[in-house]
Amino acid sequence: MTARNGFILRALSVAVLSIALVSPAAFGQGTDELWETSMSMQMEGMTMPAMTQKTCKKKGSTEENAAPLEKDCKVTDSKRSGNKQTFSFVCDGKDGKYSGSGETETLGKDSYRGKMNMKGVRDGEKFDMGTAFSGKRVGNCTWEDPGKQVKEIQAQSNAMLAKECDKQIGELEPMMFFGGEGVPPESLMCKDRKADFCANASKVAQKMRDPAQFTTLAGKHRNWREAMKSCGTDPTAVSAPACKAAVDKKEWPFVSDNCPVEGRAIAQQNCTGMDYTAVMASPYREVCQKYGSDLAKKKVADDKAKSDPAAKPAAESKPSVGDTVKEGANKLKKLLKF
Repeated sequence: MTARNGFILRALSVAVLSIALVSPAAFGQGTDELWETSMSMQMEGMTMPAMTQKTCKKKGSTEENAAPLEKDCKVTDSKRSGNKQTFSFVCDGKDGKYSGSGETETLGKDSYRGKMNMKGVRDGEKFDMGTAFSGKRVGNCTWEDPGKQVKEIQAQSNAMLAKECDKQIGELEPMMFFGGEGVPPESLMCKDRKADFCANASKVAQKMRDPAQFTTLAGKHRNWREAMKSCGTDPTAVSAPACKAAVDKKEWPFVSDNCPVEGRAIAQQNCTGMDYTAVMASPYREVCQKYGSDLAKKKVADDKAKSDPAAKPAAESKPSVGDTVKEGANKLKKLLKF
């Protein structure tokens, strides 16, 4: 995941969270104002679908700017002309530094629209992004202090996160627990549950000792090797018992697909020198087809090394007696200095 993609995901997360901050109960009749707002983003030639939410605003409340700015941003210039207001802003926080400008247009007392552009550096990378936003009053509501909803929202968020972590544990997907190349630290939302993840990985490893179970579970958990590595288990140690059992049961298709060490050894013993017809008639057909070409290439290389002395490693050549005497004499001269 690139830093730019991470920026987009965080922006979407902010929008989703703001939706959660409005209690459905507040959408009933009341004396306050119910507004529906929408925002879309464009970045690197890609337009994200517009996100719509409903917000209950306290009657009589005013906003300095309807633009969806982040908390680390502040307006540096604002001018009004008729029903339009232009503004500039700068954002300087731990994630980056960027700036932008935009405008809002009031469409009567109950609706507005606007747009803005921003560019700069976020998470160490340059970006250039545009947004379009709008809002309209759609009814009445009863405003509630967002601070009173924090605990409930946090509990809902924790429950949703726990459910997602459970899903990733069940699927043996290690990314949200251990990370990976290009994955920002804030994406490791399940890092506190590594023990649960590895406990399930251990259970799966035990089941994979059986060839039939191995095939089923390897198909179900596509990243099982990365999962085992993340938990300190060598994937070959997981496949070895299944491969031994497959060899004992003469399940050659399984050996061909999953057991390269055993497959090459069996091919060496049973497939060497076979022509196509013999291979197709052999009970080791799948193994011969998979590893027979490797044997043929090795034989060609070995034959070439035997027939071509120049192909032998230089380390095999031994110094002559004359060379040994000369080397000894030179060392003696250096020692005695004559």
